[in-house]
Amino acid sequence: MSGYAIGDLVGWQVKALEKGGRIGDRVRRESYDENDRRAQIFRPICGGRTAEALRWRDKLIQVAREYNTLHKRKGEREGPLGSNGLWVLEVLLSLVDFASGRCEPALDTICAKAKLARATVVSAITNLQSHGFLQKVRRTRKTGRGPTEGPQREQISNAYAFAVALKEKVRQRFQQLIGGRKRAQEIREAKTREAQDRAEALASPTSRLGSLLLPNAPKLAKELDRLGVHFEGQTASSATREYPTPESKGEKE
Repeated sequence: MSGYAIGDLVGWQVKALEKGGRIGDRVRRESYDENDRRAQIFRPICGGRTAEALRWRDKLIQVAREYNTLHKRKGEREGPLGSNGLWVLEVLLSLVDFASGRCEPALDTICAKAKLARATVVSAITNLQSHGFLQKVRRTRKTGRGPTEGPQREQISNAYAFAVALKEKVRQRFQQLIGGRKRAQEIREAKTREAQDRAEALASPTSRLGSLLLPNAPKLAKELDRLGVHFEGQTASSATREYPTPESKGEKE
């Protein structure tokens, strides 16, 4: 056993107990070192742009509320996330660093901010995970102690990420909400360009009016162009007095 006697390896535990202390908490199952790629779940939110990230956060909370209401079963008081789940989600989102996406509060911190019991918070986090609104990764860290000095590894706070595994319809609804402002801006810009194109078309010679206004209907555009040529011809004839004006008719009479 690497040259260490059993007494040496457990001696620190005996001493801790003799002093009335406690042995460090054991590492939980399915925990990963904080530097393990499986624990690297943080991603910047909206590129760290605060205004967009705040909108992203608000829309995720809105989707969670809608989901909770929509999936509430008849006869039950609350939906699958519950009011505590929604509240814990809000608390966790308030602790995110938008620039890095880091969210790693200790469980005691979450309990204190939410003003909920530990068991209630744990249950809420489990519900959020099972419905895809939250991802949680247990993490550990090396203590730097020697084999005879104490635990080699300790449990640290969990890492949290959001909206990673939303159900397809929920994800689509979320994308619709966060993309609403951008889409509205795109529509306004498209309408502005369309109005400018029409104004330019109307200012152009009538012989090209059909091609400019109806680029996707070549046959109809060709007919409109032909009418435009005829109209331009009539205008030109009037300008050269090929067709007499009312004044000239009166003179001849």
